[in-house]
Amino acid sequence: MLFPLFCITNRHLYSMPFLDQLDRILALRPAGVILREKDLSLEEYVSLGRQVLEKCRQAGVPCWFHTFVEAALELEPEGIQLPMPVLRVLPHRWRQKFPGQVGASCHSLEEVLEAARLGADCCTFSHIYPTRCKPGLAPRGLEQLRQVCAQSPIPVYALGGITPEKVPELKEAGAAGAVMMGWWGTVASPTS
Repeated sequence: MLFPLFCITNRHLYSMPFLDQLDRILALRPAGVILREKDLSLEEYVSLGRQVLEKCRQAGVPCWFHTFVEAALELEPEGIQLPMPVLRVLPHRWRQKFPGQVGASCHSLEEVLEAARLGADCCTFSHIYPTRCKPGLAPRGLEQLRQVCAQSPIPVYALGGITPEKVPELKEAGAAGAVMMGWWGTVASPTS
């Protein structure tokens, strides 16, 4: 069975212009791209989101927006990934605009269960391994991922310190797939 690997973006990790790196990422056919650039203003995010959506659609790769609900309502990506504080206050009528395509960013079993109650269709659970994004914060590890996956009513995607080599143990722990950030910044185009 296929184990989907998603890209969650962080343009600060790329050594080349973001859209050029996105082209390289898309050439590798991730299961989807989650545009996470949370440090942008709404206006900047909409502008970038429009470009990313176009590239993703040309490549046939689903695009999900992260955090920016207003941008998602305007540009209609394939889905939206929300931090728990945003999901908690999201009006139900807005959630219905993304049927089957609302993800939640979770860091405990309690949050995963809450996300499911609030109508999330899937969630990320992080961070599994040590990661540069969370220096000094202990990872949750495979055993906690296993426990969360066993009790979650929605698919759980592992996030944090993920590389393709870790896929077998993530599958064994019950993850529905994985979301990678830093690894995508290291990849070159298959044609280069």
